[in-house]
Amino acid sequence: MKKIIAIIMSLALLLGCCGAVAAEENGKLSLGTISINGAFNLQCGLPEGYRIQPIKMTREQILAVLVSDVPENPVMQLSVAFDETYSDVDRMNDLDEETFALLEKTFTDVDPTVEITYGDTGLGTRLLIAIQLEGSFHYIDFLSIYKGYFIEFAMVPSQTAADKTLTEEQMRMCIDFLTDLDFVPVNEAAMMSHPSVAGLSYIANLSDYDPETNTLRAVLRHTVTMTPEEAAALKVGDTLELGDQSIHIETLEKDEDGWIMINDDVSLRQYGDRVHIYLYEAEYLEDMAEMRLEVPENLVFLDDIDPATGEMLEETTTHTAAEFIAMLRGEKNPEDPGFASDNTRVSFDENEHMTLVQREYVPWQ
Repeated sequence: MKKIIAIIMSLALLLGCCGAVAAEENGKLSLGTISINGAFNLQCGLPEGYRIQPIKMTREQILAVLVSDVPENPVMQLSVAFDETYSDVDRMNDLDEETFALLEKTFTDVDPTVEITYGDTGLGTRLLIAIQLEGSFHYIDFLSIYKGYFIEFAMVPSQTAADKTLTEEQMRMCIDFLTDLDFVPVNEAAMMSHPSVAGLSYIANLSDYDPETNTLRAVLRHTVTMTPEEAAALKVGDTLELGDQSIHIETLEKDEDGWIMINDDVSLRQYGDRVHIYLYEAEYLEDMAEMRLEVPENLVFLDDIDPATGEMLEETTTHTAAEFIAMLRGEKNPEDPGFASDNTRVSFDENEHMTLVQREYVPWQ
């Protein structure tokens, strides 16, 4: 658990420019677009003066920090990740005494003086609370399990604060925040909650067509960026984290365009005030949200790939919704190697209905 504390301290130092996406839901401020793989949503009221800085958001993992407008106030980190060991656990409430003892031991083995207690969220999900108020470093750490996911929330003193202890008022703020947190089940028919897509277009993975509902599964993806300052701070010997990949930087140089080249397969390219990450000449994307989409009769599918060979076409072909569905179902041509759609751009109308799907060629598809 000390590792979590170390991570939050380093993030508090490095991050200060990310915007927060927030939406009102049931009278509470949602923690960005946090919906974990269609299993549940997170929602709660933010502590006064705090804002959310999302760090990593994928289908199965969330990492975000909460920072105050006052630099001396404590920093908080939220981490959510699936754990196969607890895949059959619906809520932490369902654990037996032996398992609770093992979880407590993960804290006390690191620090025997830590105080372990328990609380509940607004909807009654159990919380393990570890509090350390002795020594030179204070922290409060909450742990819960919901539908197989570990949810951990930690609060530590700010690195800019002269006093590295936590006051009773700060601890009460943290406890109030966590006990107000709700893990809200998602209606399976509605799939994952998602940001408004009206009038927008996204790169998406399309799969799992259901003929009974005339819907397909869509995983929307977003571009991963960093600030120019973060890019400039990278050096040989550092590790660049990209999703599940940890890239050790062995070589780093700038080309004639000012782009940063890393290990011959990663490039950092600045557009405006953000630096975009390219891996093997393709812009690096991560999953943002998942939903089920109906395939409308007037959908237009533009294909830049020969479905029989997977090679790039000289001219884009245009297909109807029926032909698109046939490709999804593998009916277009029995000899086809399969319909790959991991570089597909989907455009939506003002009612969030698909209007245009275009599959673009990339060498690795």
